[in-house]
Amino acid sequence: MPTPDPSLHATNDQLIAPPRTPARLSRRMTWHAIGWMVMVGGWALLARTQLDDILPGPGRTAQALDDLITHHQLLVALSLTMARAALGLLTAGVISVSWGFLNGRFPRFYWMTMPGLQLLMSTPGINFVIVAMVWFGTHSIVVIVVVTAVSLPLLTSATTQAFTAIDTDLVEMAQVFRLSRAKKIRHIIVPSLAPPILAALTLALGQSIRVSMMAELLAAASGIGADIRLAHINIETPDIFAYALVMTALTFSLEALLVAPLKRRMSAHPLASEAIGGQHS
Repeated sequence: MPTPDPSLHATNDQLIAPPRTPARLSRRMTWHAIGWMVMVGGWALLARTQLDDILPGPGRTAQALDDLITHHQLLVALSLTMARAALGLLTAGVISVSWGFLNGRFPRFYWMTMPGLQLLMSTPGINFVIVAMVWFGTHSIVVIVVVTAVSLPLLTSATTQAFTAIDTDLVEMAQVFRLSRAKKIRHIIVPSLAPPILAALTLALGQSIRVSMMAELLAAASGIGADIRLAHINIETPDIFAYALVMTALTFSLEALLVAPLKRRMSAHPLASEAIGGQHS
């Protein structure tokens, strides 16, 4: 009797996206490494044709980075920028969850507040910086206000979509089987809310860091943005490139170490129907 072909039993997801086998991951990482080497090599070759004040090469940038770390200038500026970005993002998160819940629960409230959400979404970040400077002057609170204003529409749209997409059939089934409030939140509400909110958080995380730097560049006397402004005034271009590399690496690291594990954990969350079935099996 012939052995059945395992490929005939492949799921739709397997047909669309091949499984992430170790060999496939290794090939992907190899091509990633090749891409990085090509970019760094092109950067080094192009920098050889320019002065360091115009385009510093990788070696000169690494030296500038080492100097910034040695004198603790980078660590101090980085901690200030990250604290402001985190506070602004946290404020936007709290407001957006409340706003999104009200939008999902009360359609009239959603219709009424939609113009304000569209206004926030269509306003460039630099406008928020200027307005905040008019209100608060050159103060670190400007950075927090700007990060909050820029992140708020993205997170609010995601939370609104998440609350409106909750499966009402599952909620009714949980009520029929008299699941506790804690189990409903754990097995129905959280798995429904987490994917779109975490996807928006991924974008907002990198965006908040960039916006913080922009706001500091114009309205603060400390932080990465302020140091970049000072480096520009003193024509210290290698320092500018060093700061740019640090912030790029930081954004990638936060995504890989913080947001991506949360996404994987939520994608593996048990289904609400399984939880209900387990309660009454």
